[in-house]
Parts: sequence; structure tokens; C-alpha cells
Amino acid sequence: MTSVDDELLADLRRLAALVDPVPQHVREAARAAFLTRDLDAELAELIADSTADADFEPVRQATDERLLSFAADGTQVEMTVRAEGAGWTMMGQVFGAGPGTEAVVESGGRATTPLDLDDLGRFLVGDLASGPVRLRCDLPGGAKLVTSWVIL
Repeated sequence: MTSVDDELLADLRRLAALVDPVPQHVREAARAAFLTRDLDAELAELIADSTADADFEPVRQATDERLLSFAADGTQVEMTVRAEGAGWTMMGQVFGAGPGTEAVVESGGRATTPLDLDDLGRFLVGDLASGPVRLRCDLPGGAKLVTSWVIL
């Protein structure tokens, strides 16, 4: 490429940034994706989402709640999230967790909120910001688990 080409590309980048800037939630999702490089953790993939599954028919779900299910080899995570005020509340259970399990909710790749899991792996956390979130657990025996990102 010539210097004329470089100048033209720079001008086009500036113009695109002015006319159609990248939305903040896209920047946050990109940052969160970049920060998922923990190769030791097993990824618990999203297997059910009440807002995305057309065939999903909840029995006793409030209309303002979102049900999420994640699964990895031998471990399952069930969550219910709902909007409360300016934030979100998340309630769930990590099946396969036990005493000594440490867990955090990561929000947008920046903030982390420690969770207190009971002996059955249940947790409740409030005041989560809108945007990408995921759950990260250090399970007994040294295994690590991280859910895929979801957008609240």
C-alpha cells in the first residue's frame, strides 16, 4: 500500500467513527470476549434461554424473568435473572458444587461480584449492571468452570 492509500483509509476510519460509531455495548462485549482466555477453565455452554427458545414453555415463570441453563461435563448451572430498579438480580444453583466452592459473577469483563454459595451450590446476587455477564467457579478438587457470556 502507498501513503495515499494509508491516508485514504485513515480518512475513511475517521468518517465511519463520526457517522456510525461502535455502540458501547459492542465494545464491552468485545472486551469481555478478549478476557475469556482462561484455558484451564471448562466452558459451560448455554443450553437453554427462555428469551431465545421458541419451544421453551415455562410452567411457573414470571413474565419479567429470564431462565438460563448452562452445562459442562458433569456440572450444570441454572439461573434466573430479572430486572430490578436500574440493575439485575440473579438467583441460581451450581449443580456439582459443594463446600469450598468459590464463585464470582463477572460483568462486562471489568467488575466482579463474589458469590456466597451454600452447601447445595445456591446463590443470590443483586445490583448487576446491564451488559455481558458470566459466572466463574473454582470447584472442589481444583476444577474450574466458566459459563459463556450472556447479555442482560
